[in-house]
Amino acid sequence: MRCDIGIDLGTQSVRMAELKSGPVMSAPAALAFREGNNSPICAGEIAQRLVGRTCEGVSVCYPLRDGVLENNLYAARMFQWLFKRSEGVNTRRRFGAMITCAPFARPVQKEAMLTAAIDAGAAEAVLVRSDAAAAVGAGLDLNSPEAKLLVDVGAGKITATLFTFGRVAAFGYLPYGLNRIDDRVRRILRSDYGYRVGAACAEEIKLTLGSAMPDKAPRDVLMHATGISMAQRMPVNFDVETKPVLDACEDVVAELARLCCTVIDNAPEELAADLNDAGAVLTGGGAVMTELDRRIGQALGIPCRVADAPESCAIRGLHRIMEDPNAYRAMLQGQQTRQVW
Repeated sequence: MRCDIGIDLGTQSVRMAELKSGPVMSAPAALAFREGNNSPICAGEIAQRLVGRTCEGVSVCYPLRDGVLENNLYAARMFQWLFKRSEGVNTRRRFGAMITCAPFARPVQKEAMLTAAIDAGAAEAVLVRSDAAAAVGAGLDLNSPEAKLLVDVGAGKITATLFTFGRVAAFGYLPYGLNRIDDRVRRILRSDYGYRVGAACAEEIKLTLGSAMPDKAPRDVLMHATGISMAQRMPVNFDVETKPVLDACEDVVAELARLCCTVIDNAPEELAADLNDAGAVLTGGGAVMTELDRRIGQALGIPCRVADAPESCAIRGLHRIMEDPNAYRAMLQGQQTRQVW
């Protein structure tokens, strides 16, 4: 059975593609629930606006945590919301859904993801490796014999994969993403400077002042931010220096560089030699960090580039896999069909 809908469900965002129309939607993967009610009151961009602004009895939830499924009920409700917004799905007929999944997800998490899609209304659900979909969307030919190194830098997970002949030759991952930098920025501002800031403010600080090359980053840049002074117990405007943000970025970036080196060390010699010409490709929303491609390239000693529109590579690649699933059968991770009695 063919797949009519493709869903790239990430830790912070979700994207959807239709077989006939291609990518059609991108939204935050947020759901707002009222206490005691299993149906969300809102989802997507509206629910994202409620983060840090919820009243008593209302909470904002995400189906995934650190790249893997955390709550199958939230996933089922997210899939229902997506299916209702899809113009290419008629609820009176059978349709299939293809969903990206983290390569390091446990079998029980994969089974729960498939079950959530079936419960949401899909007649068939198929899982595909998220790094494979990102590689296809970045324009890499996975079925060629030459090695292709893809580094997928997301908000909740980081993976480095070496592909050849349509299969995985070497693989490594970090069970966290660039969201850890946001948490460290908030912790440093709270403990060292006495200011409390929200998640959105911490992310904006990371994108503005963060850099993967701290030695070359300017040190005299200040950013105006708004938070709560723990001493005065009231909202204040303050300036954020570059140094604490660079310190928060360095540990995660250094671990990412070591991960890429480990993947190449574990690869066969001939495949590793192919990377001298092919280089490495960065995808994911975190690939836009300042100087990240140069830092990875220096650590590996090979060329490194950022893919075009790196945050949407996975959904573009998923659409291509939907068009020709037989060519990427080795990248499928599971399949489930609704039982009709």
